[in-house]
Amino acid sequence: MLGLIKKDFLLIKANAKSMVMIFIVYLVLAFQGTFDVSFIVPLIGIMLFISTFSYDDFNNWNSYAVTLPDGRKNVVRAKYIASIILTIILGIVSLTISIGINYTKTNGIHLDEIVPSLMGTVLSSVIIISFLYPIVFKFGATNGRIILFAIVFGIAGIIGVISNLVDMTSIINIINRLDSYSYIAIPIISVVLLAISYIIANKIYQNKEF
Repeated sequence: MLGLIKKDFLLIKANAKSMVMIFIVYLVLAFQGTFDVSFIVPLIGIMLFISTFSYDDFNNWNSYAVTLPDGRKNVVRAKYIASIILTIILGIVSLTISIGINYTKTNGIHLDEIVPSLMGTVLSSVIIISFLYPIVFKFGATNGRIILFAIVFGIAGIIGVISNLVDMTSIINIINRLDSYSYIAIPIISVVLLAISYIIANKIYQNKEF
């Protein structure tokens, strides 16, 4: 399984160069105060990791991988472990950059502003991974992205309709009250989402023919 994880990180490394210019642009915007760098770093990481699925599909990697000892289990497991490692690494990078920008602008470090933003971004990354991976394992990288976008826009549309029909004030108040528990809730929610996603993705991959 370590070899599978290493394979994914080598693919990420090969594709990372194309993201450097995007990162530089957003970093400049972050220094100007027009963009939050804690958002773009994990997002770029997700884009890089999704690209590994595209490479796997293009090179018919799965047909070979399933012939390895415990290949089906290890392929899914490696994807999730590598994604978690990448999310943690990019979270640390994002935190470091955010602290640097904050210190440059204010001559101080305000973690009460930086950490909640970072935790929200990490949770968003986990949610995307949790929803996307089972879909990609089922339908492939290209179709998986299309289906995910359709689901996201569909949910956004439903929320928009509900918000126009229902008074959202009480819901917003509940969310604000729960904000003080985010340091505990977010890790728990992340673990639960990833666990459920892994179980679903593993079941899909076990029954899939290549």
